[in-house]
Amino acid sequence: MNCYLHPHTPAVASCTDCSQPVCEVCLARVNGKPYCEHCAVDRQPQSPFWAGVFSFFVPGLGQFYNGDWAKGVAILLTGWLILPWLYGVIDAVVVAQAIAQGEREAATVPPGYLVLALKIGMLGFSCLYVSLAWMVLGFILTAAGVSVAQP
Repeated sequence: MNCYLHPHTPAVASCTDCSQPVCEVCLARVNGKPYCEHCAVDRQPQSPFWAGVFSFFVPGLGQFYNGDWAKGVAILLTGWLILPWLYGVIDAVVVAQAIAQGEREAATVPPGYLVLALKIGMLGFSCLYVSLAWMVLGFILTAAGVSVAQP
């Protein structure tokens, strides 16, 4: 089997997306999987740094970045507690490292434009999360009969 772009060069792998044989020159590995150059353009290598940053500012956002949707929702809903939030930050970094090294399969690896949107929208996500957590905390305190004295 020879490379589809270099017909006289032996192929070393097949592209994960299009199944075309690729040689060593055309091979691009993203998160441990082989891709041809054309298909690799649409893939985003997993970044443990960004997974940690996303989870630090918004609990569960790092899990969404890694493709762990159910875990992300659970951490998002319980993130106002300290332990689930800390667990979410550590878990997001560890899982992103495993995906980047090819040791773990991600449900979905976000394309580049989604990662860019997360990077730009992180401040908005964090403000939204803090305001929602503050509102829920106020509702709980009001329901419990705790009032804050106004000057």
